[in-house]
Amino acid sequence: MDSTSTSDLATAREWSRELLGEPSPVDFFLSPPRFVSSERTDHSMSLTLSGEHCFGLGFGPEPPVNPSWTRCSIDQSAFGDYLGPLVANVQWDFFCVDTARSSHESPVEGVSDDGVITEILTNHAPHSQVWPGNEEIVNWYGVRDSKGQWVSLGALVRWESGLHVLASVVTVSDRRGQGLAQLLVRAMVAEARRSHIRWLGLGVAHDNAAVQRTYERAGFVVRANFTSYALP
Repeated sequence: MDSTSTSDLATAREWSRELLGEPSPVDFFLSPPRFVSSERTDHSMSLTLSGEHCFGLGFGPEPPVNPSWTRCSIDQSAFGDYLGPLVANVQWDFFCVDTARSSHESPVEGVSDDGVITEILTNHAPHSQVWPGNEEIVNWYGVRDSKGQWVSLGALVRWESGLHVLASVVTVSDRRGQGLAQLLVRAMVAEARRSHIRWLGLGVAHDNAAVQRTYERAGFVVRANFTSYALP
């Protein structure tokens, strides 16, 4: 399998858009300070990012594998449970939305009380991705009930790639199934559009069909089906 490699960030982005379209999932994950290299073939590509661990991303039917990876996520993986010494440990899907296509206009209320946010996450979503104090958070938004109590909230986050994602979207346990998360997400997409943010992304566990439907109804479309691998 013939391949070519680059350590030029602009070239890697160009390759990703040629192979994956726009917005490319690579755009969301390609942090300029952490970018090391990219390798591609006619139909696949991979990226290597530095950090606490050497992290890889792979796309296409046969993404080139860097033996230095200690963790990686492979879209539509055909490697099975093992990728060399790495072991598959989770499957998750990446979604995005073009906010320019959103016609929703309802305003969304900001949430500024870190204590309230922490309490809701602790009690109703303890495994959330981001928490108050995370430097990447742009703002927290929420929905109140008729009594003024917060019943759903989520964070708008600006990743080190420069693109934005939604994270830690949660609805209070006894209020789930009432469409509150969908209402919140639609309003957050509209708020992003008003703030001139074109693309929004997010990740969802592959087997969480209910949450995936919530985002799809808010206009998100799946852009990658990842299998993540790590050293055991």
